[in-house]
Amino acid sequence: MRVAEELHIGRPLEPGHELVLSILLTREQLSRVMDERVFKPAEITDQQFNVLRILKGGPLEGYTIGELRNRVISRNADVPRLVDRLLKLGLVRRLQNVKDRRSCHVLLTAEGDASQRRISTRHAEVLREMEAFLPAADLSALLASLDSFRDGVRTMTVQPDVAAD
Repeated sequence: MRVAEELHIGRPLEPGHELVLSILLTREQLSRVMDERVFKPAEITDQQFNVLRILKGGPLEGYTIGELRNRVISRNADVPRLVDRLLKLGLVRRLQNVKDRRSCHVLLTAEGDASQRRISTRHAEVLREMEAFLPAADLSALLASLDSFRDGVRTMTVQPDVAAD
């Protein structure tokens, strides 16, 4: 369905406007599907899952909050609060950073590792379903186009220095 039709817009849209609306609507649909089919059944948020995946793929000593902040998808995420919630769920633990006592390392617990693996299985199933919507050549072209578009948009913003705590 075209953007104008989906949003009940009667006038023609400028190409840039249609592009941005299409990306935003697609993001909303993706988010809704992932929430309904992956995250809500697991009683976790997409941002919490993102932190668990980062920790799963990270070093044995874990990551500091600043290192996690540099790796999360949502740059507006409140990473300390996300870690606090995961800590309350028993999915992560904190260890004092021996190199800098002002910070700590965040690591997966055994329960967090098991939860991450369980959710990742369902996550991968849903992603495979989505991947099937496009032929491989179209998927590659779309990914390349989105990379170029994102790189261009990135030049339009001031990129703040992210602390490494």
